[in-house]
Amino acid sequence: MSEVIKVFTPVKRVPTMIGKAQNGQKLPFGPYTLPQVAATAVLLTITSVGAMTLPANPAVTFIGGVLVTALVVFALGLVPYTGVRLSSRVWWVGRLLVSRKPVSASGMPVGVESGNRTWFVEETVVVLLPDSGDITAPAAAPLGVLDRIGGALRAAGGAH
Repeated sequence: MSEVIKVFTPVKRVPTMIGKAQNGQKLPFGPYTLPQVAATAVLLTITSVGAMTLPANPAVTFIGGVLVTALVVFALGLVPYTGVRLSSRVWWVGRLLVSRKPVSASGMPVGVESGNRTWFVEETVVVLLPDSGDITAPAAAPLGVLDRIGGALRAAGGAH
């Protein structure tokens, strides 16, 4: 006697897509992911409010806003879907740009000198270089983008 066995596995890494309007017509250049739809709604709202309130020519403001919206939606379409929340990825990349200090997700302490032996390759790959052997002299902390800009502004201010 044969027995039917059904195995259900959860579907992962499949984005929710919106490809048709309510009347059944295909959306132009679609289908779109939910972050693309949300960005479109937010940016077009900002564009329309800006066109009504800014002192510039409303037509130029609106066309500029629509172009920026199209570029942002296109760029969001290029972001690969990995199953990780987009907001978490944005915060992660933003933190990398602002401060390159290593952050430990495991709870283990990470020292300042660890940043000098760490290279960021991509979102999933970080190369940890072996210890150079001389850890008696403390190394300078790696600089983030804002630290570099602040240093350049301080240097320019002192030059006057």
